[in-house]
This record gives sequence, structure tokens and C-alpha cells, in this order.
Amino acid sequence: MVDLSTAMAAAAASDKRRGGRGGDDKKRPGGKVGTEPFDPVDHVEKEKADTASMWLVVLFGTGIALFMRYVIMPQMDGPASVLWSLPLLLILTLPTLHRQFLKRFSERYTFGNWFRGGFLYTFTWLAVSFIVVNPPLADISPPEVAGRAVLLDIDDPEAWQQRVGYVEDTGDLPEHIGFAFAVRDNIDAQDVYVTVRLTVGSNTTTIAQGSASELRGDWDVVSANVSKVKTKATDVPILVDLNQSFQPGVTYKIEVTLSQNGEPWELVETVSWKFKVGPVL
Repeated sequence: MVDLSTAMAAAAASDKRRGGRGGDDKKRPGGKVGTEPFDPVDHVEKEKADTASMWLVVLFGTGIALFMRYVIMPQMDGPASVLWSLPLLLILTLPTLHRQFLKRFSERYTFGNWFRGGFLYTFTWLAVSFIVVNPPLADISPPEVAGRAVLLDIDDPEAWQQRVGYVEDTGDLPEHIGFAFAVRDNIDAQDVYVTVRLTVGSNTTTIAQGSASELRGDWDVVSANVSKVKTKATDVPILVDLNQSFQPGVTYKIEVTLSQNGEPWELVETVSWKFKVGPVL
């Protein structure tokens, strides 16, 4: 026979050998995996530190974007590498900013905070910059020639038109050869100032200049018979009479300069085409 005290002692010893189901593991959270007890106060402080860091980085990125747009860009004549290199180099100042403005949480910030802050700063700067340099707040994109440029017979465009390049002289070239193209802009192409020059050898002649709306000319008369010049409803088509008797074997150059008062600087785009008239067959 076994008395009660002996049986209870044996059961307790056996339970300890099997690891037990109760004991200290129930009393200490995470006892088996080695996790530390949850501290609500410390968790709140960490969340406050992360939130303060987030807002500091967002405000810094926004401030740099506005500074570059309204202070640096008006002093420049056009795009330059400083517009992106300087903001990106300022990522290195994030630890110093945190130590100066967030002294209360300075001991909580680690490399992970700088890594996340660097990405947040970069995307904030890019997003704000995209907003303040595009319409309606600004315009840094120059106008462009849309679609294709063609040579055509002004009197009968359906009978003779071709892309600028090699012009085959069959002995029956049109008397009034025109040059047709279209202007495209992200705001209003009507106000773009257009200059068309024709170069033959060393001689350059300005054959047309004015706003796109002024140089539209007789386009409405021939537009139904000219293809792939105007590809969007907002494009402004232009038809210019070259007023030139083309000679076989001579290379001609047409240069189109598009200019516009952009914000914050002047926008200029130049496009040129060369073509040669082939020999009479």
C-alpha cells in the first residue's frame, strides 16, 4: 500500500520530468519561445517616435520640392542636374534633422528609421515636384511637332503628297509645294510661336513665322486630303507654301522652331528635316 503523501510526491516528480502543463510557463508570457513581456507604455512611445519621424520627413520633402520650384528654378534658364542631385543628396541630412527636432526620441531611432525615412522623403519630394511643375501650376514641357510632316501640292493635295525625305522629280512637280505639320502642347498649342526656315546650300530663308493659330492658313481647305499630320483634336495643323522651284540633285533643309513662354522658363524646341530632289526620269 502507498499512502496519499507518497503518491502525490511521485505524481509531482513525474509531471516535472514530462515538462508539465502548468508551472512557471503559464505565469510568464512567451516562456517557451523566449519573447519578452509586452510593455504598453514602451509601445506607445515607439509609435509616437515613428509618427513624429514620418511627419518630419514628409514636411522636409515637401519643403525641398517647393524650394527647388519657387526659389531655384526661376534663377535658371532650363533643366539642369542640380534639380535632382541636390534634393537626393539631402537624404544624408535626415539623421541630423531627427537629432535636432526630435531630441525626445533620438535614442529610439536606428538604421531602419533612416532607411524608411529615405524612401518616404524621396517619394514625397517626387510627388510634390510633379504637382508644382506641371499644368495648371507650371509648364516645363516644350511644344512639339505632332504626327508626321508632309510635302504636298497645295492646289491638289490628294494628287501629290509624301513624307519629307527623297522627292522623286518626274519632270512634273507641283507648282505650289506646301509643307504641312501640326503643333502639339500640353496647355494650348494655339499660342505657340512658330518659325519655319528653308535652307538651300548656305542660304537660309525664313518663310513663315507667327503663332500657330496665325499660320494655320489654308489648312481647312486641304485638311480632308492630308493624312496623319494631325493625330489629336487639340493639335494645331499648319500649312506653309514653300514658294520654291526645286532643282534636281539639290538637298533642302526645313527647320521648324517652336517657342513658348513657359513657367518658370522659356521653352524652345527645334525640329529639322532634309530632303533631296531626285533626277528627272
